[in-house]
Amino acid sequence: KKKIFGRCKKNSIKFMKKLLWILVLCLFWFETGLTKPKVLECKKDCGTVDSNNEFSFQARFAMGSDKKGCNVTFIEDDIILTSAHCLGLGPEEKNIPCCDSETAKKKAKDWKEFKNKMYVVDGKDYPMKKIIVAKVLDISARATGWPPGYDILIAHVDRNCKKCKKGKNIKIVPIPIANKIPKHNTKALHVVAPETKKKGKGRIYINHILNGDILGDDDAPSSIQVIKHDGKQNPPMLFGASGSPVIFKECEKYVVHGLHGRGYDEGGFMYEELQLLQTQKKWIQSEIFRWTGRTEMIDSCSETGLRSFMPNQEFDMFQNDCVKK
Repeated sequence: KKKIFGRCKKNSIKFMKKLLWILVLCLFWFETGLTKPKVLECKKDCGTVDSNNEFSFQARFAMGSDKKGCNVTFIEDDIILTSAHCLGLGPEEKNIPCCDSETAKKKAKDWKEFKNKMYVVDGKDYPMKKIIVAKVLDISARATGWPPGYDILIAHVDRNCKKCKKGKNIKIVPIPIANKIPKHNTKALHVVAPETKKKGKGRIYINHILNGDILGDDDAPSSIQVIKHDGKQNPPMLFGASGSPVIFKECEKYVVHGLHGRGYDEGGFMYEELQLLQTQKKWIQSEIFRWTGRTEMIDSCSETGLRSFMPNQEFDMFQNDCVKK
């Protein structure tokens, strides 16, 4: 009996070691991105470097000791835009729906962990240099589920923070949100600060064609546009670009159309579901007013560069509400 027990004990130890090794291997696969869909993707030199700093509005979140985080876009001097899932607000987290600031702050796991040390770093030389240009003061989000549900987060930031001394003199020119949805097959650019220098040394831009269907539902019409990354009309998929914008020219000036961050794979290609923003401007304006008292937003078609949508002026497109399902 003692021999049988000893043999069972040794076998149990061997089994536990094998199980532990399997768990470690699984974690390695997850962390190294081997769980990504097997699709056509870009792995090296994925775009044109923004050497003239034309797209200075593009930056990245910086959280924790390694200063990692998603892409963010300056849409005002003190307002940034990104994807809600970048702070942990998403269907897989089971912490949605979310339609306002207070709910976002209660449910966003990254906000709860890093709210006192959440920063924005310049995208020009990312990830070689991570120069802090702003501190996040407050957030608000619309996160309502898988597409066509929303995946949007905006934040109020301070460019004069204590850790912003080095980045205070970096000039950032914000980009307005588009007023209207562009015509089918409009030429566009994807602007992104890649997560690794192998994919791009600093901020880059990549040609896009807005040739996919614009989709939505009764609660969220014109919510997304599908982009097929086939390596022909649109480039191979660039992973690690959540929160980065696709922009086009409206009134001869670049404006934000939609955000990268969600999609599905089919037939060896990735289909990006751009989160559109033209129908979200009323909500965004209301949060800007709540944080700053300003009734105007920067605008591409206004002669002054500013346009007021408050209190009763109409938007160029219908504006979506946030419906909690």
